[in-house]
Amino acid sequence: MFGKKFRIEELFEKEKLCKRTVEGKEFYLAFKVVNIPEVGRVRIVKCLMEDKKEPYYLVSTDWKKKAENIIKEYLKRFWIEEKHRRDKSILKLEGNYLRSEKSNNGFILLMAALANCIEFLSHKLGVTFYDVVSLCSVEIIRHLLT
Repeated sequence: MFGKKFRIEELFEKEKLCKRTVEGKEFYLAFKVVNIPEVGRVRIVKCLMEDKKEPYYLVSTDWKKKAENIIKEYLKRFWIEEKHRRDKSILKLEGNYLRSEKSNNGFILLMAALANCIEFLSHKLGVTFYDVVSLCSVEIIRHLLT
């Protein structure tokens, strides 16, 4: 819902979904261009993915962009978010919320550096990200790299 007067679901109540394949995945979708107060003209894509029961509503402020391209961007973003969830889960960072902008920026930089180090070791050692985390100690890493 965008504000109190705008409900996305209501826009698509009578819309028939058409089947499309994007990046090798099947989707059922419908789209509309609407004007949202205080936002402007947007393209909204109702997208039901092959393995989901509930649709996603994807919104682009580039109202001329094709629905398939909006879905492609979403698919890229989905994998980025999955990586972040995986990294946070492995590093046991769920629920760590910092209170100032400076500490948030430092925390993000620290986590990015740590994740990059783990990815580097993963490739260097030929093991998975998860294996590096489970084996992660100074002595083991030093031994494996020499």
